[in-house]
Amino acid sequence: MQAAEDPKLAQALAEVGRAASAFWHAAPDYVARETLNQKALAVPKRRLRVGASALQSPNAEFRHREIVSFYAFSSFRSSPEALREFREVISLDGQTSADASSPERLRNAVAGYDDRAKRDLAHEFEKDSLSVTATDFGQLVLLFTKPSQAKYEFQWRASAMVGADRAMIVDFTQRAGGEALRVAEPGRDVREPLRGQIWIRESDFLPLRITLATSHQEKSQTLRDDARVDYEPKANGLVLPVSVVYRRFVNGEVAAEDVYRYAEWERWNRK
Repeated sequence: MQAAEDPKLAQALAEVGRAASAFWHAAPDYVARETLNQKALAVPKRRLRVGASALQSPNAEFRHREIVSFYAFSSFRSSPEALREFREVISLDGQTSADASSPERLRNAVAGYDDRAKRDLAHEFEKDSLSVTATDFGQLVLLFTKPSQAKYEFQWRASAMVGADRAMIVDFTQRAGGEALRVAEPGRDVREPLRGQIWIRESDFLPLRITLATSHQEKSQTLRDDARVDYEPKANGLVLPVSVVYRRFVNGEVAAEDVYRYAEWERWNRK
């Protein structure tokens, strides 16, 4: 049933909107340790903001990488309305950086107004990552602020368990707005309307999981991108990401995978 016809669903979406607002205001006050495990087909390096193009071949081999970083949210001064992810790499494939013993550089960058410092951090992470790097998924909950919910159609599907919590599974489909799952391919820019699911905890209607899925045809290949973000409730209605899983499929076969894990969330030490 649509939210307008189902009071419980309408109440749940209202609470999701409040959680999104709490995230917008509070998430930039927190820092975490992020561990990214990647695998991607050994193809020429391409940087894709969300997703990648990796073409399966009979002799394809996967490359693997582990990147551990300090992780936080902030905005560029040039676009303050958009919350973005920023990282300072601590270790790459087990080799620890001597300059990353504390998140001070990251703290100074995200707290300041110097967009160049933030872009430098993003460039360093891009340089260290494999050809497939899914970014800016941790803040997916912001898609469902109260004003933004009018851009989607919602439908209650079922109930299921997320860990020890029972959750409502709510399908969503974008019907308006400029948001899209952006997959930049060489020579083209594929933009797909957003669709997926929100898993909402039944006890207090906090969002525990958000999934996205999209697919398109490219010549004789079917490309599919799947993403899942799991959130952990904190104090005062705040949820923060605990994991992100992104996969690119080519003709039904996994061509790339990014698995992010988050731990040690804590508030910044303010000076």
